Amino acid sequence: MINNYTFPLIDKDEPICQRAKLDTGTFCNYECSFCYYIDRLHEKTDLDVVKQRVDYIYECGIREVDLSGGESSVRTDWFELLDYCKSKEMSVSTVTNGYKFADHDFMKKSKEHGLQEILFSVHGPNNDIHDLVVGRKGAFKRIIKAIENAHDLGILVRINYVVNQHSYSLTDEFVCMVDQVKPYELNFLTLNFFGSANEYLPYKLSTTHIKHCIDIVDVPIINVRYVPYCYMEGYEKYVCNTFQHIYDRYDWNMAVYDQRIDPEVYKKDPLDALYKQAQEDRKRMYYKPEQCKGCKHLLICDGLENVVHDDVMPTEGPVVKEINHYRKEYYAKV
Repeated sequence: MINNYTFPLIDKDEPICQRAKLDTGTFCNYECSFCYYIDRLHEKTDLDVVKQRVDYIYECGIREVDLSGGESSVRTDWFELLDYCKSKEMSVSTVTNGYKFADHDFMKKSKEHGLQEILFSVHGPNNDIHDLVVGRKGAFKRIIKAIENAHDLGILVRINYVVNQHSYSLTDEFVCMVDQVKPYELNFLTLNFFGSANEYLPYKLSTTHIKHCIDIVDVPIINVRYVPYCYMEGYEKYVCNTFQHIYDRYDWNMAVYDQRIDPEVYKKDPLDALYKQAQEDRKRMYYKPEQCKGCKHLLICDGLENVVHDDVMPTEGPVVKEINHYRKEYYAKV
C-alpha cells in the first residue's frame, strides 16, 4: 500500500459547490436495502433542530439547500420547513423516494411553498427491481408518477441511481426508463461503505453497466461517484470523487456538512476549506495499493475505499496534476 496523502492541484478559477445538505433527520417511510440509517428510520428530529441547521447554513453564506433525510417530505411540518427556508430567500431542492410527490396537489403546494428542484432516488428500471430495493410494493409506479408531476409543474428533475446487485445487468431497460423520465442530471452511485450500508457490487460489474448507459442516454449532466479512474477509462470526465466534488454544482458542500466548520472560518476562504476537507476525507476513507504508484491518475483518484479489495489497473502516461483536468467548465457547457 502506498501513501495516499498526495493531492492534486487546486483549481482557483472554477466555481465551487454552493449548495449545502439540510439534514432533516433519519425518519423514513421506506427501507432501502443499502440505507446507511436502516436502524434509525423510526427516529424523528424536531423542527427547531432543523431550523438551527438552516440558520447555520445561512450564516455560512450559502443560499442553496438540499433537504435530505430519511425522507423529508413525510414530516408533518414539511410545509413549515419549506416556509422557513423560503423566508431566508434560499433556493430549495429535496432528495426523495417520491412517495408523497405522486400526489399532484402535494407537489403543487410544495412548489408554492418554495420547492424548486427534486432529486429522485430511482434504484431500478422496473417495478420488480425498484420495489425490491426500497422495500415497498408500488414504489416504482409512485416515483414515476411523481417525476411526471414535477415535469408538469416545471420543477427541475434530477436522478440518483445506486447501481446495485439487482439492476446492474439491466442496462437497456434502465436506458428506456431514463428516456421516459428525462432528468436534467443523472448521478450513478456505486455502492460504498461510508455509513452502515452493507451491500457492495464490484467495480467491474457496476462500471460496465454505467459506461454502457452513458453511451446511450441523452442527459445533460452525468456524474459517476466513488469509483477509481482506472475503471472509467475513456469516460474520465464523468468521474466525480472527493476532490472533483469541490466543484460539483448540484451536490453538497462538504466543508459545511454536519456543521463541520465555523461559519466565519468558512467565509474567509471557502475554497481552502473545501480543499482541506477533501484531503481529510481521502486520508480517512481511502487507500491505494502499491500498483497505483505508476498510474497517471495517482493524484486525482481517491483509490479504493478502506474495506474494498478490488483489483486496480494503472493507466500509463504523464501524471495528471489538476483536479478538473477532465471536468474543466463541465457545467458551463450544459
